[in-house]
Amino acid sequence: MSKSKLQTEFLGISFPNPFLLGSGPPTTRGEMIKEAFRAGWGGAVLKTIALQPTTDPCPRLHILRQGQRIQGMVNIELITELPLQRWEDEIDLIRDAYPGRPIIASIMGGANPDEWQEVVRRLEPHGVNAFEMNVSCPNFAEEKGAQLGQDPESLALAISWVREATQLPVIAKLTPNVTDIVSLARVAKEAGADAITATNTLSGLAGIDLETFSPLPSVEGIGIFGGYSGPGLKPVSLRCAASIAKGVDIPLVGCGGVSTWQDAAEYIAVGASLVQVCSAVMWRGYSTIDKLTRGLEGYLDEHGCSSPADIEGKALPQIVTLSDLDISVRLLAEVDEDKCTGCEICVRACASGAYQAIDMVGDVASVNREKCDGCGLCVGLCPVDAITLVSR
Repeated sequence: MSKSKLQTEFLGISFPNPFLLGSGPPTTRGEMIKEAFRAGWGGAVLKTIALQPTTDPCPRLHILRQGQRIQGMVNIELITELPLQRWEDEIDLIRDAYPGRPIIASIMGGANPDEWQEVVRRLEPHGVNAFEMNVSCPNFAEEKGAQLGQDPESLALAISWVREATQLPVIAKLTPNVTDIVSLARVAKEAGADAITATNTLSGLAGIDLETFSPLPSVEGIGIFGGYSGPGLKPVSLRCAASIAKGVDIPLVGCGGVSTWQDAAEYIAVGASLVQVCSAVMWRGYSTIDKLTRGLEGYLDEHGCSSPADIEGKALPQIVTLSDLDISVRLLAEVDEDKCTGCEICVRACASGAYQAIDMVGDVASVNREKCDGCGLCVGLCPVDAITLVSR
C-alpha cells in the first residue's frame, strides 16, 4: 500500500491514513494501541481519561442482531478504569514504540476547571498530539457527559478551560442527542475548539427481556439507557457531520457507524478529514484496517484522486433543502427480467408499502406503469438488483 496515497494532514498533525481508533474499549491500554498501530491504524483516541477513574458495570454491552446480522450495539460502558498516573505510563509505552504515530487524548471533566486542566497538564508532556473533549457520553448524568454537551453555556466554559491550559489542538466531541448540533458546533468554535468530532453514540435502550422485564443490558435485573452504536447510527451521525460542515467553518472528524471503507469515504465526502472507528473494531478486530485502507485507496485510484483530501466535502453542494428539489421529476420502476428470480419480495412490499403497482407475470415481477409512482422501495429491497428507476 502506498503511504502517500492515504496520508492526511489535520490540525498540523500528519496521519499515515485517515482511519483512527475511536475512544473506547479498543484503546483501553497501551499494549492494545501498540497492537493496533502494528496493524496499520493511522492514529488512536485514548479511552476517555479523567481525574477520577471509574468502575464499569457488568455486563455492559448488548449486541443487536437480526438473525446472524449485527445491526448495532448498546453499551453502558463508562470511561477508563485506569488512574491518571497509569495513563502517563501507558502513553510513554506507546511513544517508545511509535514515536511518530498520532495519539489523541480523550478527556472528561465537570463543572470545575481543575478537573479538565489537571488532566491536560499531566498528559501533555508525555507526547499526545491533541485533546478530544468528551462532552457527549450518554452514560453520564448531571454535569458530565452528554448533558454538559447539550448546554451551550456549560460547553463553552469547559472548552475555554481546556483552551487556557494547552496550545495543542482541542477537539470537541459532540452528542447527536440534540435538536441543533450546528449551533453547538458554533459555540465550540467560538470558545476555542480547533475541530469537531461528530458524533458520539445515540442514547438508546437495547430492548427488554420479556421473561424478566429487565432492560438490556441489565445488572441484576435493572439497567440504564446506554449509547447506541454501529451501522444504524451512521445516518444520524453522517447528517450531523454534513450539517456542521455546511454551517460552521471548522475542521471535522467523522464518527458513528463506520464499518466499511465506503462509510469512511461518505464521511470524507461530507467534509470530514479523519474518520474514527470503534464498534466495528470490537466486532472484527484491529486487522479490519486492511480492508479499510485497501478499499479507500482503490476507490481513490479508480477516481483519479491523489489523496482523501480530493473528495473532502465534495457531496456538500448537493445536500440542499426541500425547496431546491425539482418535484416535477417523475420516475418509474423497471424490472430486468433476466435478473429477476421471482422471489416476490417487491410484490409484497409494493402491495403494502407503496402503490400496489407490481404483480407477478409468470415467474417474473412486472410493473404497472399507470400505478407506479417511482418511490424506490422495490429498488432497495430487491436482493439481486433487478429493479432500477428510469424516467417516464
